[in-house]
Amino acid sequence: MFTFLIFTACSAEPGPAAKPKSRVDAVAAAPKKAVDTEAFCDGRDVGTFAWPELEGAPPPKPATWRWVNVWATWCKPCIAEMPMIREWATRLGTESVSVSQEFLSVDATSAVLTTFMAQHAAFPATSRLNDVTKLQPWLTSVGLDSSASLPLHLFVDEKDQIRCVRMGALGENDYEAIKAVIQGK
Repeated sequence: MFTFLIFTACSAEPGPAAKPKSRVDAVAAAPKKAVDTEAFCDGRDVGTFAWPELEGAPPPKPATWRWVNVWATWCKPCIAEMPMIREWATRLGTESVSVSQEFLSVDATSAVLTTFMAQHAAFPATSRLNDVTKLQPWLTSVGLDSSASLPLHLFVDEKDQIRCVRMGALGENDYEAIKAVIQGK
């Protein structure tokens, strides 16, 4: 009897015929979702940006947004993401999204950073925190917990307001969120 029910259900009168999908319908992309910058940023609008005490002079203040990358030579995710974020800065410029990248090393000594930079000529010029013991108070001043993990990304507008702080390594899918943050979205 069970078999009979299956055959009868399958042979029932069809309802209105469904329109077959065309090749275009089959490959049409879902509408693009808006970028969620709230989820991307670990902190938003956390205050005014000020460099911590650096070894040497801080970089000159640009007239555009700044993307401050806080990293260290011992931080594997920092090293791994560096080529990608450098390429993204260039890409943003080609899309008329103006941003200046600045780099802050939190290595314990200048000798460690100097040795690393000599071995990695492609790495960008980097400022270095003068005293590592001052890292935690500076992190707190930019809206992060003193135990924040590297790498850190601070997005600072033209008026020195920190609009977004991102903790941890960036991934391939983060480009659009960064672009949206810098565009003030």
